[in-house]
Amino acid sequence: MRDIETVLFDLGGVLVDWDPRYLYRKIFKDDAEMERFLAEVCHPHWNHLHDQGMLSFANSIPDLQHRYPQHHDEIAAWQERWPEMLGGAIERTVGILQDLKKRKKVRLFALTNWSAETWPHALERFEFLDHFEDILVSGQEKLAKPDPRIFDLAIARFKLNPRETLFIDDSERNIQQARELGFITHWFRDPVKLQRELIGYRLF
Repeated sequence: MRDIETVLFDLGGVLVDWDPRYLYRKIFKDDAEMERFLAEVCHPHWNHLHDQGMLSFANSIPDLQHRYPQHHDEIAAWQERWPEMLGGAIERTVGILQDLKKRKKVRLFALTNWSAETWPHALERFEFLDHFEDILVSGQEKLAKPDPRIFDLAIARFKLNPRETLFIDDSERNIQQARELGFITHWFRDPVKLQRELIGYRLF
């Protein structure tokens, strides 16, 4: 059992419930049409490019509207109504974070794929973000997981020893990359399993 000095959290899917369907179910009457829109128009790779800082809404929204004029308003809603994609905090995981903060056994940081343009919405809404010593936001750095360079940046900026750092993420690709760089990892599925593992690491 390796000693853990630091816990590095992902945000979306671990501490924050984000899903564009929370918004687009209000817009589309037909689920199949909504799924086609999210797969073909405002698709995951397009969103990832925003998280990576490679696209800005000022350019990407008009471009898509030009290519898909039949979805002009739906595309605009991605920017105009983005906060409606937030389902809220994942309270059980936030409780784990709060317990770790109170126990003061480990340092706490976050590494998130998040657009720099929408990040202010998260800061405004989620008070628990104050529990972290620091947060590295992909859109601000123009690097995104699973690119190993963003992990290297986190190591340097937060002064991490990967062999003493537990990285928690809901993406298998991100977990695999972190593991290759020497991090202790937890592929997040639910807060109960996470808490059980943290007990095993004697952090609770």
